[in-house]
Parts: sequence; C-alpha cells; structure tokens
Amino acid sequence: PILLEGFSLDLPALRKKIEEALNVLEQQSYIQFNGDLFEYLTDEEKDVELEIKNTEVEAADIQAELEKIIFDYVVKNRKIRHPENSQDYSFSRKLDTRLHGREYELSINIITPFHEQIGNEPFFRMQSLGNDELIVLMPADEKLIRETMMYKKTEKYIKQNISITQQEAVKRILTDKGFQNRERYTDLQQLVKKLLGQARLFVAGTDIESSSEDAQTRINTGFCELVNRTYPNLLMLRGAVYNETDVGRFLKNQGLYDDNITSLPESEQEVLAFIQSNNRGGVRTTMKNLIERFERKPYGWSYPAVLCTVASLWSRGKLEVRADSN
Repeated sequence: PILLEGFSLDLPALRKKIEEALNVLEQQSYIQFNGDLFEYLTDEEKDVELEIKNTEVEAADIQAELEKIIFDYVVKNRKIRHPENSQDYSFSRKLDTRLHGREYELSINIITPFHEQIGNEPFFRMQSLGNDELIVLMPADEKLIRETMMYKKTEKYIKQNISITQQEAVKRILTDKGFQNRERYTDLQQLVKKLLGQARLFVAGTDIESSSEDAQTRINTGFCELVNRTYPNLLMLRGAVYNETDVGRFLKNQGLYDDNITSLPESEQEVLAFIQSNNRGGVRTTMKNLIERFERKPYGWSYPAVLCTVASLWSRGKLEVRADSN
C-alpha cells in the first residue's frame, strides 16, 4: 500500500518515480521481479541473485535464444506461402543482420533491441535498398534486453551449481529460481510476439504497411511484398496455381493446339525463347537448367510451374524431350 500526500498528486509522475526506485532496489538485489510482482529477498537469496547477475553469458547465446523464440515460436514456418499463387518460398533467417542457418535468395532480417542502431528507422530503410530481404524493426525495449539477459544468466548459473551445492537451502533457492525462470521464458515469448506485432517493415527502401498487430500476419504481409518486388516475372504465370499432378493433364493436350506461336502464353514464350537461345549457341537445355533459371530472380516460379510450362510446350509440338536417349 502507498500513502499519498494528497489528491492533487501527478499520478503518472508518481508511478515513474516508484518504478525508478524499484529498479534501483532490484539492481542492488534487495528485491526481485517475479512476473508483475516484486518480492523481497532473504540474505541467502540475495547472495544467489548477486552471483546470477555476475554470471557472464556469450552474445552468441543471447542471439541463439532470441532466434529460437522469434523464428520457431512466432514466425514458426520455414517457408511462407504467397496467397496469390499458393506457392511456398523458403527464406534465410537473419537476426540483427547475422545469418542463422542456411542461406536462400530471400531473407527475413529481424532487428532486435540488442542492435546498436535500434530505433534508427532511416538507417534500416536505407539498409533494405538493394537487398532481397524484409527488414523487421522491433521497437526499442529495455525490458526485453533485461529479461533475456536474466533468463540466460539464470539458466547458466543453475546448470553450473545445482548439482554441486551441498546446502539444502541453496538447492531450494535454485529450484525456485528454475521454476521462476521457466515463467520468465513464457513471458519473454509473449513480449517478443507483442513487439513483433508493433514492428516497422521495410522492403527495398519502402515502408510496408500492415493493419494487423498479429506478429505472424504482419511478417507474412511484408514477406509477400518482398516476393512481388524480387520476382516481377512472377506475373507471367497470371496467378495460376500449379501442382506436379497437373503435368499429366498438360501432356494429354498434345495435338489440340494450333501452330501459331503468338498464341502462346507469356510464360511459355519466355521458356521457349530461353531454349531457342541456348540452341543457337550450341548449348543443350536440360530440365535442371530450366529449373535453376526460372526458380530464381527475376522469375521465382515454383518447380511444378516450370514442369507444367515445359509439358505444355511439348504438347504444342514446340519441344522435343529426351530421357536417357529416348
């Protein structure tokens, strides 16, 4: 309970003053945060808390933990589906511009409050120019930094000490710390999700607007815009959805088309022009060549889309196809 000096007090200013005082007490290990509550520490708990705060953790460990929360808990999927053609696109996972895992043609680059330029929107807007990536700029947030650091420090300290300590009181404290740390991790997940729902999105130097505050929906919106800008020749498919099972349907159309090349869809004209160019240069075209060319910039076509386009050209009599010399 807090006794106010009068009814005319500035309550927001008082709240800020109280929070500052509590932060000082927490930094000096007289109290600890437990969710939204503050708890006084016993002398033994104070000693453990000080040792936890003095535990050193590697920046790489912090990055790995945030990467797991952001991409496995919030983004979730390794591929994102483009709603216009139902095609799934893989992407590189980047955190604070550092690559985590395998590299792909498209990237999602999450900028966290740990980045030295956090809050500098013009800097990241410029950074997005010339890169095939979606930059997701999280709001600056001291709580995220503090809680992530404490989570990793507490986790490391408990692992190092719970099996070697001989004092039952300390074991009990460490067990309680472990339980509190699991709760801290759950709160951390929700905080990251909330901040990503408020993040600014940049693609090719342009702000991408999203009315949704759901983190996953917001990121998907930005990523689909990245696909559209990176693969302008995706429009040649006119939004058609292709599956491998459709190949047989195209092959059955043999002899049903006229011989007028101008009637070819734009996508088929593009593939045929590439094959003819190779032929004039004495280069034999393989399906591997076609897939490598048309899955990448500026096309971004799916594997089934390439197969079906080639099958359609064959059925029109524009191509001769060989497999094992047959």
